[in-house]
Amino acid sequence: MANSTTALLLAYQKNKTMVIIGILVIAIAIYFYFKGKKDGKITIADAPYINGKDAIPKGFNPNILADKLYDVMDGFFTASGTKDAAWLELYQLATDDMVVAVYNAFNEKYGIKRNGSLTQWIRDEKYFDPLSGVKTKALNRLSQLRLT
Repeated sequence: MANSTTALLLAYQKNKTMVIIGILVIAIAIYFYFKGKKDGKITIADAPYINGKDAIPKGFNPNILADKLYDVMDGFFTASGTKDAAWLELYQLATDDMVVAVYNAFNEKYGIKRNGSLTQWIRDEKYFDPLSGVKTKALNRLSQLRLT
């Protein structure tokens, strides 16, 4: 055991500079990895509720509509009628706080995927039915609530 320890110490002393350089390279690589990972994330702050969470009906789950909106806007071959139906559902929510809850849930779950809020995702959609006007109505409701 003593011989192997001695041999290890001798090898270390001969290659001391290389070991230090190797440790420094690994430390720098780890630093840049975590720095890049942090910089790549965007955070969209939650919009404040207008009337408080009491204006959201009991049992309402904003994640369901947030997931539906993501599904229709993420795919390449989603029919415009399917998008219109999801946007209409957002537009027709009973209270403003329900819209804010869906907006916050969507941003938390999917905002990083395209680096933007729900409003930006809807605005970026190119394939939709312009005659229905649903996209514009949904964007107007979000805009009135200052959800950008």
